[in-house]
Amino acid sequence: MIVALAYMPAGGAAQQTSAVSTAEVSPQRALLDQYCVTCHSQRIVSRPAVPDENLQITQLRNVGLTLDTEDVTNVAANPEVWEKVVRKLRVGAMPPPPRPRPDQATYDGFRVWLETELDRVAAVNPDPGRTLAFHRLNRTEYRNVVRDLFDLDVDVSELIPADAPDEHGFDNNAGALSFSPALLERYVSAAHKIARLALGVSPPGPVSATYDVPLNLMQDDRRSEDLPFGSRGGVAIDHTFPVDGLYRVKVKLQTNYVQFVRGLDIPHVLEISVDGERLEQFTIGGEAPGLPAPYSFAGNIRGDDEWESYQMRFSDAGLVVEVPVKAGPRVVGATFPREQWEDEGVLQPRQYGFALAVNDMPDTNPRVASIEITGPLTDEGPGDTPSRRRILTCR
Repeated sequence: MIVALAYMPAGGAAQQTSAVSTAEVSPQRALLDQYCVTCHSQRIVSRPAVPDENLQITQLRNVGLTLDTEDVTNVAANPEVWEKVVRKLRVGAMPPPPRPRPDQATYDGFRVWLETELDRVAAVNPDPGRTLAFHRLNRTEYRNVVRDLFDLDVDVSELIPADAPDEHGFDNNAGALSFSPALLERYVSAAHKIARLALGVSPPGPVSATYDVPLNLMQDDRRSEDLPFGSRGGVAIDHTFPVDGLYRVKVKLQTNYVQFVRGLDIPHVLEISVDGERLEQFTIGGEAPGLPAPYSFAGNIRGDDEWESYQMRFSDAGLVVEVPVKAGPRVVGATFPREQWEDEGVLQPRQYGFALAVNDMPDTNPRVASIEITGPLTDEGPGDTPSRRRILTCR
C-alpha cells in the first residue's frame, strides 16, 4: 500500500495467492487481498531486477512491504509494518489513483480497527525505547544539573573529559555514555570539588584560575553587556569566589609571538572591576625607553635593550590589584575606556593567521589577553552565597 503499480490490471488482486491460511479469511484479510496485495506482495519484492525496469517496480522492491505474508489477525507479530500502513491510511494515500478503493465507510472502518489493535498491543507490551540500565550524564547535562540543584554555574570542562560525538554521534547518545573506572574517578573528583565550592569550604591554600581571551577576538568595541557603556575591548568573566576573603586579580595584555606587548605607542587606560564596581585604573604605554624596533618587526629586528626589556617584561607587569571580595558568583571585568575618534586614511583589512601572530601592532589598541584570579589570600569564612542558601535550610 506504500507505492502502487498503475499499469497492473484491477483484477490482479484476485490472482494473488496469500501466504496466510485461507481456511477462515477475516474481513480485514479479504480487504487487503482485494486492494493491497496486488502491489505489496512477496512476488513483487522478490522479482529479480532487470534493465529498463518500471520505476514503480523498483520502488516497491526497495520498500519491501509484503502484506500477503503478514497475518493481519496477529498485529503483535510485526507492529512496525502495520504502523506504516496506518500512516498511509490516515492521509488517504493508499491505494493511489487510479487503483480501485473501497467505499469510505469500509476504508475508515479498517483504519480504526487497525489503530485499535495497535493500541491494544502497545498497552500489553509497552516499548519505552532504549532501556540501558545505567548511563552517565554528559558534560553539558552535568553542568545543568549542578546549576539547577545548587544554583551554582561551574565550568566542568576542566573537571570532566569531553565526549566524542564524532565517534558516537550525538553526545547524549546513551549507548556511548558508559563508565570506565578512570572516568568514574573523574566524576567523583568533580563532585567533590563542586560540593566544597557549593558549601563554601575553605580551600587548603590560594588557587589560581586563568581565563584566556581568544587571539582573534576583536577588541575595538564594547565586548559585553557586563562592561560599561563607552568601553572598548577587554572581557567580562563569571567567576565563583569560594569564600569571603582577599583575592588578587591580574591582567595580561596581548602580545605577538615573541611576547612583545601590542599597542603601547601612546598611553591607554585599563580599568578592572568586580560586579561593575571599579577597583583600579592603570595607565599603560607611551613611556617606552630607548629606540624601538621598526614597526611590525619586533622580534625580528632588534630595538634597544631597554626598549625590548620594557616591552617584554615591564609594560603590563603592574596590572595587578588585590581586593576583598564576598563569596559567590561575581563578574570580573577588564576593559579600556573608549577614545571617541576614528582612524584616518584607508581602512586596513583585519589580520589573520601568521600575520596576526607576528605583527606587534605598536600603533593599534592594546588588548586583554587573560585575567588571572588568585585566592583566597586571606580567608574570612564561607559567607552568604546562593548555593549555601539552597543547600542549608537551618542556620
